[in-house]
Amino acid sequence: MKNINKMTKIHLGILIVILAIAGYGYYKYWNVAVVNGKGISRIDFIKTMERAGGKQTLDQMVQETLILEEGRKNNIKMDKTEIDAEIVKVEERIKAQGQTLETALVSSGMTKADLERQILMQKIQTTLAANKTEITQAQIDEFIKTYKTQLPPKATKDELEKIAREELTVQAAKTAATTWVAELTKNAKVVMK
Repeated sequence: MKNINKMTKIHLGILIVILAIAGYGYYKYWNVAVVNGKGISRIDFIKTMERAGGKQTLDQMVQETLILEEGRKNNIKMDKTEIDAEIVKVEERIKAQGQTLETALVSSGMTKADLERQILMQKIQTTLAANKTEITQAQIDEFIKTYKTQLPPKATKDELEKIAREELTVQAAKTAATTWVAELTKNAKVVMK
């Protein structure tokens, strides 16, 4: 009888520990917030987020997946040094505007990893759309005139033209890429669940 009583106490102790852990887990991980003692469940939060911007976010994720897939198919790659070089260019442009890369990333809600991914996707889009873009000297001159205050103040004319050509090429590629991505999305087999 003492043996059964001892086993019952052990089982009861284990059950109490399991319930305590489950209760803590529920409190800590099931709810995303607790307001005046009432929890907001993770499921309710996700449902609300899906209603608020879910379609747009899902469409963006589908497009990113398609772009990266096309990059792999066309063997478009960027090594770490290329990405770092692009980040330096971005950083220089941001510094010319009186900001730091970190503050610009925070204000955009991005991380450095997000920026690196964006640079890779931009490279894929630019490469695949490059054949469809041609930049004229008139466009370069207009870009420099329009964005003079945002360009490095001590840059030479050649450096400014190079910056303008790169930016205009990216813009033209983005325009071409938008059409390309729309076509890619239209022709892709996407199953929404």
